[in-house]
Amino acid sequence: MSSQDTGKNIIIAGVGGQGILLFSNLLSKFYMNLGYELKISDVIGLGQRGGGVESHFRYSSKPVLSPFIKAGDVDHVISFEQTETLRFLHCLKDDGVVFTSTYELTSSSVNTGLQKDMPESKTEIIKRSDNKTFIIDPTDHKSSDFDISKMMNVVMLGYYAEFRGYAHDDMIQIIKESVPERFVAGNLKAYELGVTIARSELVAE
Repeated sequence: MSSQDTGKNIIIAGVGGQGILLFSNLLSKFYMNLGYELKISDVIGLGQRGGGVESHFRYSSKPVLSPFIKAGDVDHVISFEQTETLRFLHCLKDDGVVFTSTYELTSSSVNTGLQKDMPESKTEIIKRSDNKTFIIDPTDHKSSDFDISKMMNVVMLGYYAEFRGYAHDDMIQIIKESVPERFVAGNLKAYELGVTIARSELVAE
């Protein structure tokens, strides 16, 4: 446990099928290994795939009394879908940070013409946020090894770990122990890609 890091409040968000719960599980094991106290509350939408999923994730060097995070108390929003990212921007602290993908799932009401979509790019709206934002566009990082859009949860885990300066060997070991053996190689490639993207973008800053 770092004496400088007393804890963070994190909202992890996306839609069903994007691996939000796996992301939360891997991150929780990492923080538990460091000796932090944890409280996690998962909220799953009505649809198994396509419904909104959010995880209120709190780790602290002190006992955590409630798993829920109040609006204005969020240190990080980590989201894998644009609309879900927008839903939680208002929850961030003034110095909060957004990590998101450009992936967007258009609602059925928009697809059928019952409702109009937003008139401008959600990515541009997110970029105009007063908070620091890091945005991964899957189309910029296509790989012949795997479909990055289907592995964005682990790509984002690598990105986040690099941003926080965490020990990658520890996180890689957790991945190896937590996912079925036949998926380990793909998940490790996704994690390493996230680290690589973060290193190139953080240096550019």
